[in-house]
Amino acid sequence: MFRLCWHIRIGNYSVKTLKELKITTSVLNLSDTAVIAMPGKYINKWKGVEDKIRVGDEVEVKLGYDDVIETEFKGYLKRISRDNNSLTLECEDALYLMRKSVKDKEYKNVTLKSVLADMVRQIDPYITITCDYDYKIAKLIVFHNTAMDVLNKIHEECKANIYFEGKTLHIHPVYSERADEKAALFDTSVNVQANELKWIDKADKKVLVEVSFNKPNGEVEKETYGTEGGEKITKRVSGLDAKSRRAAAENEYNLWNYSGFEGNFTAWLIPRVKAGGSVVLRDQEKTDGKYYVTGVEVEFGQNGAKRKISLGRKLR
Repeated sequence: MFRLCWHIRIGNYSVKTLKELKITTSVLNLSDTAVIAMPGKYINKWKGVEDKIRVGDEVEVKLGYDDVIETEFKGYLKRISRDNNSLTLECEDALYLMRKSVKDKEYKNVTLKSVLADMVRQIDPYITITCDYDYKIAKLIVFHNTAMDVLNKIHEECKANIYFEGKTLHIHPVYSERADEKAALFDTSVNVQANELKWIDKADKKVLVEVSFNKPNGEVEKETYGTEGGEKITKRVSGLDAKSRRAAAENEYNLWNYSGFEGNFTAWLIPRVKAGGSVVLRDQEKTDGKYYVTGVEVEFGQNGAKRKISLGRKLR
């Protein structure tokens, strides 16, 4: 049997006793989070814990088995709360750095990257940007906002996968990154604890794709393809004519309208999987399939460890 091991650092303080930990990552959410709970008995013994940590401290969480540990989360301490039974530490990834006010401004007909560059210059001039979007914003008003507020607006607008790696702010279309990396293999009869998977045949699926284009004058042109009343998939493009938008809608429809699994499954800590990566899922009754991972939840503590993996579209 594998022995659970871990190392959690908050600023210069190392957590010695752990009640439970939950890490949530998703390409659909703007930021990744970690919630760390310390047991009350430990808190009563060491009442000075709160004197050794503070909001804004850097946080690093490493988990594993048999002294082989890997980093599962890096970020900052966002909030400290306490009750009679535990001390709870809420942490957020490096997007926490964006929770600072930026100057009021109105942007018109500007690229997404130029807006981001203007913001991060105000937050930290050493932050660099990697942006795949050739996306223009017709109008954006920043008034009494933090950089995080603006990122939320951008996230709602273009549904991008936004995250930090070191001092680099990444903005990429969902499904465009890391899916080509080597996929972890999961077999429902071998290394899957439980699952809420459902096999859906292509013939039974209902999907409606809407491709939209924001014109410079603020008007929006749309093209749809698929089944009315079906699950709606929205895709934004820039600079395509009507024929090309139609082709883009058909292509997106084909990417979503497949026979395969939908839902999530729960495994152990290994093999490691990240949101934005991919898995190969094997079932005794179905053909192997490679799927994009939209989200991962890691639970670790007194009751053991598990990794819940949510599937996106089928890649092959």
